[in-house]
Amino acid sequence: MAIQPTELRRILGHFATGVTVVTGRSGTESRGITVNSFTSVSLDPPLVLICIDRRARTYEFLPRAGAFAVNILGEHQRWLCERFARRSAPEVQDELASVPHHVGITGAPLLDGCIAYLECRIVGRHDAGDHAIFIAEVVTATAGEPSPPLLFFRGTYPRLARAEIFA
Repeated sequence: MAIQPTELRRILGHFATGVTVVTGRSGTESRGITVNSFTSVSLDPPLVLICIDRRARTYEFLPRAGAFAVNILGEHQRWLCERFARRSAPEVQDELASVPHHVGITGAPLLDGCIAYLECRIVGRHDAGDHAIFIAEVVTATAGEPSPPLLFFRGTYPRLARAEIFA
């Protein structure tokens, strides 16, 4: 008997993850999407992957952009997680119009105040079920604000004790 998607989502929610917003720009169009399916693939060459729902606008957008930034959120940035998860941007063509950001070396937007950034160039895309796996080479990686990470676990945002992070 195959597991139902809602049950699988519930069970997978028991795996705590960090939260990122993946951003990209193509011409005057910019997009952002909340992603917790993000991981390192290789250190040499430096590769990471993200998984994007094939129904998301970002699925078709990222190949046009050719590059993206992984903005690793701090716990003070929950509003960004929720904003880009719900697609509530007031301007569809420029989803970052009202979000403080600057442009990185790849042209991808970097959200101000994140705890870390990775700027990446797409080197592959593999469709897998209802998602696509984008593999990207890390062009540059930068530490940002010294802040606890935004975590997601069973539909909530638990916090780490500061002593555990900066000890």
